[in-house]
Amino acid sequence: MGIIQRWFLLALLFSIGLKGQVEPIQDSSIASTRIWVVALPFSLAQDSVKILGDEAYVAHNRMATQFYTGFRAGVDSLNEAGAHIELVLVAHDEYNDTYLWQRSGDGSGDFLQAYDVSSFMQKCEQIGAEKIIGPFRGSSSERLSEESTTIPVINPVSRTIEVGNRPWLWAAASERMAEVQVLGQRAAVAKSRAPQSQTILLQDASGSDEAFLDAYVQAGGKSTDLILLDPTIPGFSFTLYHASSNFIRVVSLSEKVLTTAKILSTMRGFDAKRVEFWTVGQSITSSALDAQLLMRQPVVWAQVERLDYIQFKTLDALLYAEAKTTPGRWEWLGLDMAWFAHYALDHKPLAFEGPRRVYLWHHPEKGGYVNHAALVFRYDQKGGIQPQWTPSVDYAADEMIGSEPILEENKRLGVPIDSTIQKPR
Repeated sequence: MGIIQRWFLLALLFSIGLKGQVEPIQDSSIASTRIWVVALPFSLAQDSVKILGDEAYVAHNRMATQFYTGFRAGVDSLNEAGAHIELVLVAHDEYNDTYLWQRSGDGSGDFLQAYDVSSFMQKCEQIGAEKIIGPFRGSSSERLSEESTTIPVINPVSRTIEVGNRPWLWAAASERMAEVQVLGQRAAVAKSRAPQSQTILLQDASGSDEAFLDAYVQAGGKSTDLILLDPTIPGFSFTLYHASSNFIRVVSLSEKVLTTAKILSTMRGFDAKRVEFWTVGQSITSSALDAQLLMRQPVVWAQVERLDYIQFKTLDALLYAEAKTTPGRWEWLGLDMAWFAHYALDHKPLAFEGPRRVYLWHHPEKGGYVNHAALVFRYDQKGGIQPQWTPSVDYAADEMIGSEPILEENKRLGVPIDSTIQKPR
């Protein structure tokens, strides 16, 4: 499934546009070579098979292997374009917070050497690493970044990272309250455009309420304009507000499906033209939620990943060729991170729009960088799903889509790509 899992064979896979040596090539003639260390929690276990006297390992963490498959596909494509990126692959032991670095096989036995956090960072500095991608665990990234004096540590997945006083830490996944904050900002703008409308905030008691209120006020709204209700109170209802207002937006920040279902049931008799339901993406993706109940009125929601990525056929083909199976969320995330890392130069991350995520940065004084981007979408029965933002990069409009070389390669690989795709005019 995708990446070959026998660990000692990983170095043999780095052959197409990617110098994936255990130790990076020390060639002064390649001045533009960029060394990236990729430290992922592969959950290695020794295999019963030995090759040339060395221990072999099996990777059991499917998320890590799938992420690396997409990441490598992205690096391959960059190297094909002349990027000269060299990867050094390291296994992160989450239980012991150590890093297993692969040594050249010499038949002497175990070829993985364990480094503690400090020694691992020294090793990365010794080989001239430009950046470290990983580990996945937020606390491990925090500790690793504290040892750095020159190398950014990029955590690709954790949303609960503290970057304060950690100048070399980049939290690439959007922070935990990113969706709530963007909804608060948008609600303030909506109120300013329709002063007679009302915004009802259903209190969640999870910290989301405060984040929404702060964002609402910072965007120019008045906290006194908001109607705060507790949906857990017996007999809860906001029918009165619907009857007395020309238009209301009902904001629920709860990620609980049962809470969302209860709120939608209360809204069942409302005029769909005079109400909108605002929420976070996690609350409306569950299959347990009644779709008809959800879709009877307009819905506005925020989420941290794009919806249109699956339409990018050329990129889908690129990932399929690497994974040898239909790519999923983790392959796409790996591809996204590879391209983001490529454009993050000079020890400072740039605003970037990838095929999967958008990156906008908050940089506290003396701290690192945390992504605070979230995307807003709106659904109504007439217009369907409408992004409330304009993509700056249209990954679906690749000029290579539909070209004969791409179609021939897809056919050879057996990629299930839509044969009706045409090259843009």
